[in-house]
Amino acid sequence: MKTVRHIILITLLGAGLVSTSALATAGEEPTREFSSPYTSLRLMNAGEQSGVWHSGVYITMQKGWKTYWRVPGDGGVPPSFDWSGSENVAATTVMMPLPHRFTDENGEGIGYKTEVVFPVDVKPADPSKPAMLDLKIFYAVCNDICVPVQAQVKVGIDAGTVSASDKFRLRVARATVPVDADADRLAVTSLKQVEMAGKRALEVSLKGLKSPAEADIFVEVAGNSYFRKPELLSQSGDTSTWRIAVDSYGDAVSLAGKPVRLTIADGDTGLVHEGVLQ
Repeated sequence: MKTVRHIILITLLGAGLVSTSALATAGEEPTREFSSPYTSLRLMNAGEQSGVWHSGVYITMQKGWKTYWRVPGDGGVPPSFDWSGSENVAATTVMMPLPHRFTDENGEGIGYKTEVVFPVDVKPADPSKPAMLDLKIFYAVCNDICVPVQAQVKVGIDAGTVSASDKFRLRVARATVPVDADADRLAVTSLKQVEMAGKRALEVSLKGLKSPAEADIFVEVAGNSYFRKPELLSQSGDTSTWRIAVDSYGDAVSLAGKPVRLTIADGDTGLVHEGVLQ
């Protein structure tokens, strides 16, 4: 079931109301920064390491407002990054810091409050020539309502645009990006589909969680299923078992045999496990 906030967002997108747009028109040049009454953003440059430039997208919002992860939850939309206008750029890799789950009268959301930095690795096509990073971005910021945002920003990727503050913020942000789980640190010992009150659910057993009381599990599969906040069923030694209810807005097909990605929040540490549902 879609929340009121989700319906408001869809209505706003369809009607073009209460939206914020900064796409360049004829004769105007996009700048490195964008600002509106609800949110601001800018492109970052922390310099080059081993042939890859460390850039980032720094988004700030009014206090209490939030934006979304690639799986947004009940309402909101994930950010969309279009780098096709860039010059002398062979590849861009956008990384997302560990998100947080927030719950209000409109349901569950997954994302970031107040500010977020998305680190971006930029690989030039020809390292001997100048590069220009050109971003068209679409995202939403939400409080009581959701406001869709379109903006275009760009920056030269060279020594002249490197910022000391960008280096610091990007170093902090990159440290919060979830990494692949190491069996010596955390192991997924079981991952299966079960029935709960006549509905599908996932059951996950984890070995090695440091902070079970602060843990969360964000689940991604192909399709339109959304996985709710996990419930801790049991804990024995260093093994904990969780059940996660599944909401599906598509047809009710079995998830067994499908690839799944778990992003596990163990306190402030994010670990990623990719497997197949039993």
